[in-house]
Amino acid sequence: MLLAWHLWLIAALILLLLELLGTGFFAFALGLAALVAMISALMGLEAAGQWFTFAIAAALIAPALKVLFRRLAPSRRSSALAGERGEREGELVQLENGEFRLKLEGDLFPVRSESNRPLLAGARVKVRRFDGITALID
Repeated sequence: MLLAWHLWLIAALILLLLELLGTGFFAFALGLAALVAMISALMGLEAAGQWFTFAIAAALIAPALKVLFRRLAPSRRSSALAGERGEREGELVQLENGEFRLKLEGDLFPVRSESNRPLLAGARVKVRRFDGITALID
């Protein structure tokens, strides 16, 4: 026999799994709200109280997570998609094996000079565009 808290737990697990599809933490927030509603069911609240608890928790958790994840997010990426043009500036770094990479927004990309100029470690360069994941400079 399924109790109300079982249903909330199942709903929470489904929502948390849906987050793996990339819902931008929307399903994650609802999954956490469902866990809060599960606790209210365990405390003996009636169905209306459980739904009210779920709604209030979702209304509080979703914006709080949005602020938290924007503040703590490791990437502040503003890069264009592959093949798109856009003026971005990065730094050339040389790996131990002698290859050069472009450091852009904390990531390293293969780099190629369209004019075949020599690459110098530490140089600031402008990216003309991306060809796949390779940054084309000059």
